[in-house]
Amino acid sequence: FPYTTLFRSPPFRAGAAGSRIIVTTRNASVGRVMGAVQSYNLEFISDNDCWAIFVQHSLMNENVGRPGNSGLIRERILERCRGLPLAARTLGGLFRGKELDEWEDIMNSKLWSSSNMGSDIFPILRLSYHHLPHHLKRCFAYCSLFPRDYEFEEKQLILLWMAEGLIYQAEGDKPMEDLGGEYFRDLLSRSFFQQSSSNKSRFVMHDLISDLAQWVAGISYFRLGTKLEGNERSKVSRKARHLSFVGSRYDGAKKFEAISEFKHLRTFLPLMAPYVGYSYLSYHIINQLLPKLQNLRVLSLSGYRIVYLPETIGDLKHLRYLDLSRTQLRSLPASISTLYNLQTLLLENCSSLKFLPPDFGKLFNLRHLNIFGSNLLEGMPLSIGNLTSLQTLSNFVVGKADSFCVIRELGPLVHLRGTLCISKLENVTKAQEARDSYLYGKQDLNEVVMEWSSNLNESQDEE
Repeated sequence: FPYTTLFRSPPFRAGAAGSRIIVTTRNASVGRVMGAVQSYNLEFISDNDCWAIFVQHSLMNENVGRPGNSGLIRERILERCRGLPLAARTLGGLFRGKELDEWEDIMNSKLWSSSNMGSDIFPILRLSYHHLPHHLKRCFAYCSLFPRDYEFEEKQLILLWMAEGLIYQAEGDKPMEDLGGEYFRDLLSRSFFQQSSSNKSRFVMHDLISDLAQWVAGISYFRLGTKLEGNERSKVSRKARHLSFVGSRYDGAKKFEAISEFKHLRTFLPLMAPYVGYSYLSYHIINQLLPKLQNLRVLSLSGYRIVYLPETIGDLKHLRYLDLSRTQLRSLPASISTLYNLQTLLLENCSSLKFLPPDFGKLFNLRHLNIFGSNLLEGMPLSIGNLTSLQTLSNFVVGKADSFCVIRELGPLVHLRGTLCISKLENVTKAQEARDSYLYGKQDLNEVVMEWSSNLNESQDEE
């Protein structure tokens, strides 16, 4: 089954980390039903199959404590599901963890009344959203920025939620990233997200779930190219705060005319279609429009063939998420070092990037730095050890010259997680510097990759 973490009935409550449950069956009809569930197919299925799906996702153990009126409950639930696997799955997630009297309240809710969406399943989706905790409602509404069939990664979405202030971290509580992971898994278990059939590390929303997100998002969110087409152009509210759009081969100034006076945007998020190749963004947008958006929290220029950014990028003082991946930038403006609220900086596959700003160590709130694939970087800037909030550092490049920091700067970065690659290790000239990197004390690191350049001089002195 695609989501083994959903099995919480007594036989599955314990197990070693990494354990898996493999289920096989000779019943072709069950295989067909689960295939329909995984793809969110809206084909009709039998009542027995529909009930089996509901039981699985409500985590109700039918063999323990069955109430006397369970037959009536079953009949009413099946009536609501109408043979639709998506309905059974969503309704099961809605009922999870609730007592039977709460089930009765849900079944009698006025939200089952007529829907303005023209879909038999929409009342179930609307009801499921209605019963979400407030923090999950806000996070789900943010997903309205994603177009239909858009595949996203869990970490990508969590970092966006963080940047928008949708994850609240009280003093002494878990890190925002861990809380965001809990939010994500909760929405996944309630069937608001589903695993992509083509890439198991990515997720999508079913078309009807996407419609629901649009319905609940209101005027604060809009997608350029949908709401701004034709007569819809005049309906965009000046109260809009979050903008996304599918990037095209060339995005000129005309595309953004309708938002040229929107100075309160918090999100500027292009979503590149796969296999488009290089895309081009008018420098009018970079030089004229973006500097006006002083309230931006999220800015992405990922995938555009841009070679420079103006120093005015440093005026976006509220910026928390900056994605410059897959651009042709050769260097970053020095003013980036003044973005003191920045949490996430993505520079993945910037194939022309050679240097980071010398005052990079002033970004003391930076938590995630991804420079994977930016292979021309000559070293890390001095004082990178000041970035003590860093959790993600995809690569630490040991530089040669005095203008780059030495490997001991890794020492203070005690919160690093996941995978750390240390490259150009031939530039480490003193054993004590390597010991001072304190790798053994970074308990959350899962993997350390060590790389030496291919032109390594084997006769180099060792200490």
